[in-house]
Amino acid sequence: MVQEKEFPMSRSVLAAMVAACFLAASCATTPAAKVVEGPPQPALWAVRDADSTLYLYGTIHMRKQGKPWGGPIAEAALMEADEVWTELEIDPKSEAAAQALVARYGLDPARKLSEQLKPERAQQMKALAALIGLPEPALESMKPWLASLTLTVVPMLQAGYDPQAGVDRAVDRVAESAGKRMRWFESAEEQIQFLAGFDDALQIQMLEDTLDEVQRGPALMTAMETAWETGDDVTLARDMVAPMQTDYPALYDVILKQRNAAWVTVLARELEGSGVDFVAVGAAHLVGPDSVQAMLEARGFTVERVTPPAPKS
Repeated sequence: MVQEKEFPMSRSVLAAMVAACFLAASCATTPAAKVVEGPPQPALWAVRDADSTLYLYGTIHMRKQGKPWGGPIAEAALMEADEVWTELEIDPKSEAAAQALVARYGLDPARKLSEQLKPERAQQMKALAALIGLPEPALESMKPWLASLTLTVVPMLQAGYDPQAGVDRAVDRVAESAGKRMRWFESAEEQIQFLAGFDDALQIQMLEDTLDEVQRGPALMTAMETAWETGDDVTLARDMVAPMQTDYPALYDVILKQRNAAWVTVLARELEGSGVDFVAVGAAHLVGPDSVQAMLEARGFTVERVTPPAPKS
C-alpha cells in the first residue's frame, strides 16, 4: 500500500508530472528497452559565437537512484560553464511553495471527480486507485489534470523511479557545489498554470487516456530512459513528441512549442553577451520540429551536436 507521504506534491514531483504528459500522449505500442552497456552518453548540443558558448542538454525528471546523470562530455561541459539554467528553481523554498500552488490550482473539494466522468470511467478510476494504493478521497478532490498526472506518476514511483534522482536535480547539485551561478526559466506557478489552464474537455481526455494506458507507464519510461542514455533523439522525437503533436495539439502547443519559444528569446539575449552557459531542460524540448535548437537556427544561430550520434540498432 502506498502511503500519502510517498508522493507529496513537491516541486520535484511536479516536474515529474509534467514529464508524464509525454507518457500519456505516447504511441500505442510500448518500445522495447535495450540494454545499455558502459556509461551513458546523452545528446549534447552547442551554440557558439566569438565570445560565448551555449550548451543544450536534455534531462529526464525521474530516474532510479544511483544512476549517473550524464557522460564525460556533458560533465566537462557543465564544469566549463559560468551559468547553469534549469526549468525551475530547485530549492526547499520553491518545493514548499509548489505544494500550496498544486492545492490552489489542482484541487476542487466541492466537485467530486467521479461525477465528472461517465459511470464506467468513474468505476475504472476507482479500481485503478485501489490497485496502486492511492486513497480514493484524495483522488476525488482533484481536478482531472492533476488526477491524470498523479495516476501516471505513482506507478513510476512504485517501479523505483524517483524525482529526487532526476537529471535536472543532479545537474543542479553538481553545479551549485562547483560554485556556478544558477538560473531558471519559469516559476512553479507558471508551470502549474500551463496544466491547470486547459479546458475541461482536454483535461477529461487526459484522464481517460491515463486510465487506459497507465500500466504501461513504467515500461515506457524505461524505454525512453534508454533512448536518452544513448543520445537517441530520433526515437525520443518519434515516440514522445510526435504522438503528442498529433493526438494532443493543444497540449503540445502549450507544453512544448510556446515554452520553447519563450526560452529561446531568453537564450538569444544570453548569446549577445559572453561566457559559457549550460542549459538543462526536459529532453522532449530538444527534439522534434519545434525544438529549442530548431528555433535557435530559425533565428540565424548555428547549432552543433557535440556528442556522437546514437548507434544504429
